[in-house]
Amino acid sequence: METLSYALAPKDWAICFQHDCPMANKCLRHAVALLAPSNLTHHNTVLPAARKGDTCSMFATAEPVKIMRGMRSMLPRIYSEKVTAIRQELYKMFGSVATFYRYRDGRHGITPELQARIESVFRKHGIEEPPTYDDITLAYHFPRE
Repeated sequence: METLSYALAPKDWAICFQHDCPMANKCLRHAVALLAPSNLTHHNTVLPAARKGDTCSMFATAEPVKIMRGMRSMLPRIYSEKVTAIRQELYKMFGSVATFYRYRDGRHGITPELQARIESVFRKHGIEEPPTYDDITLAYHFPRE
């Protein structure tokens, strides 16, 4: 797993300099802000309005999450009558056939949010066993707002 650094975060990802926030020590946005270069003059930031009491609408956990890669072993184990419907729904979920294959081939990591959506497609089609992936890695997850 890569060590957390300012460069690891997407360039347009909002970071947080609110040191008085009760969630700062658990927040990835704050951790990245602390790693910002000393010559940084501007950046997208989380504003105080995001905080409501002890919660924050922009909170992102600083804990690494399981990122899955590859789905080559996922669909072959499903009965052929269901696999076509599942595959069609996954194509729609990923936005295109090409994007689906990028995820299937492991070129893009499958975030916890995508994992949950894939699992819901399986359940919708009567597959109770969770989807299998080709590889699991731990990584920092930079969720989109």
